[in-house]
Amino acid sequence: MSEEETSLIPGEALTTAEAPPTMREHPSIDSSFESDPHAEKLQALAATARELLSRRKWAEAERAYEQLLMLQQQAEDRIGIAQTKNDLASLFLAQQEWQKAIDLLERSRAVFEEAGDPEQEAVALNNLAAAQYELGQTEQSLANYEKALAMRHDMGDRVGEAKTLRNLGILYAKQGNTNRAKLYLNRAIGVARQANAGELVKIIRKSLSQLPRR
Repeated sequence: MSEEETSLIPGEALTTAEAPPTMREHPSIDSSFESDPHAEKLQALAATARELLSRRKWAEAERAYEQLLMLQQQAEDRIGIAQTKNDLASLFLAQQEWQKAIDLLERSRAVFEEAGDPEQEAVALNNLAAAQYELGQTEQSLANYEKALAMRHDMGDRVGEAKTLRNLGILYAKQGNTNRAKLYLNRAIGVARQANAGELVKIIRKSLSQLPRR
């Protein structure tokens, strides 16, 4: 999920993709092979695609990701393919193409689960839950958020845990369940404080302040 906050408008706070680990580093490309021309090409193409995505150049970013997927498929790089599908799903989420995002995220999540990579699986689950909510699949959305929450708690990922708690709070707010929204948002603040994530605390407090007053 993005750390941008809104006034709980449908189609915004729950649909901006959380940046996966691949946005920071591409772990499928082993640093010991940095001199490998093929690996360097993949790395450069991945960086180009993400830059285009960050600049909201949707069509060009999609073409770059499709080219990257083709090269990874030729190399039979299952983890790399799953990471790229996660990134590509971010593009579809940004354009509110929920079903396309869901199809990609379900496949990538399964690969991360099989590979024993809970960090990336949790990101995929979060983004999957956001898209499912927008399609009215509320039960599936809640289940995936709760699964991501448990995984992040077990990993000791306090920042990720706080973000998922905030997502759940916003979801309940959108459903009109203010009391449950407050519960999750206050828990999110507590976890964010444990992580010394001051900016995230401010964002969650803003979410809390936007809830209806009774």
